[in-house]
Amino acid sequence: MLLLIWSVYSCFGIVSGSLAPISPLLIKDLNLTYTHMGIILGFWQFIYIFTAMPTGNIIDKWQLKQSITIGIIVMLASMILRGLSINFISLLLSVGLFSFGGPIASSGSPKLVATWFKEKDRGKASGIYATGPVIGNAIAFASAPIIAINIFDNWRGISIIYGIILVVVLIIWLLFAKNKPNNKPEISIQKVSYRELIKINTVKIIMFLSIIFFFISHSLGAWAPSILIDKNFSITNAGYITSISTIISLISLIFITSVFKKGKRKNAIIYILLISSVASLGIAFFSGFKLIFSIFLIFSVKRSLMPLSTLILMEHKDIGPQKIGTAAGMFFASAEIGGFSGPFIIGFLRDLTNSHQIGFLFSSILCLTGILFAFKLNETQN
Repeated sequence: MLLLIWSVYSCFGIVSGSLAPISPLLIKDLNLTYTHMGIILGFWQFIYIFTAMPTGNIIDKWQLKQSITIGIIVMLASMILRGLSINFISLLLSVGLFSFGGPIASSGSPKLVATWFKEKDRGKASGIYATGPVIGNAIAFASAPIIAINIFDNWRGISIIYGIILVVVLIIWLLFAKNKPNNKPEISIQKVSYRELIKINTVKIIMFLSIIFFFISHSLGAWAPSILIDKNFSITNAGYITSISTIISLISLIFITSVFKKGKRKNAIIYILLISSVASLGIAFFSGFKLIFSIFLIFSVKRSLMPLSTLILMEHKDIGPQKIGTAAGMFFASAEIGGFSGPFIIGFLRDLTNSHQIGFLFSSILCLTGILFAFKLNETQN
């Protein structure tokens, strides 16, 4: 089951990362501005704000297998429609459709871990499933330019290749997925109130921090290739560098979630935000190898923030497996405020100043602000 949800979450990463590495081609072919492209790259995160909570609640009420199946089908439809886009609006709407399938994968993953794993194994399991979108992004960053330029000589070819991958994963999921272990009783379905969960202080702080987490993660994920291209790297090399930096994050992702056990995850969040603040300054001011190192550094730690947060939520005494789908939905709903505003603000400031420098100075300050709130986090109390 962990391998299956990892495969689904990898598809999430492929679809969400498919446009960023070929953004210069889209800008040229569809006559877009950098602001247009920033809106497109962040649009699914914006719609996600409104779809994450309902889909998270659905996962708590529906069977896991059926809900994830629907998520894969919607992601596939989004991928196909991207290849048929002819202008800004059509591409925007095809990206927005992803927001109705993506939340099922992201909220369904911690639900699966809470259902199938004991507390002592959940950290490692969460680190493993969280590598899925990282691998998916890495595949997209490395292969999208090759597919678009060398294989099809057309950026629309990515929808064909990635669409086939999604179909294969859908078939495998349908054949082998189960709702629960055979020896485990059904998890009782409870009526979960958003108001009930928002009263928990840990939930409120995590939701606020999630905005900062996703601002940093999605803004860099969306614009890293463009940053490198602006600093005189080729589009292919920019894709390779972004892909390599994404792969580097895999080791630290599993390591951090495994080493920082319950009660220590607050410390990990503080350390990661501090490293991200310093690395953002490096991206703002450096070029060449120092710029590459700064990108490597922030990529290697930022991915751990999401599984660390969902682990804190799923192991809270007032949440647990019964309510983690809804709690995760609330996390992603608030997180995608940052997920949308990150790519948009960085793109807007790039248009305004003709540089990414101001945007990543802002990112650095945002990380320091997050540290102040992370100190207030208590993993064991309400």
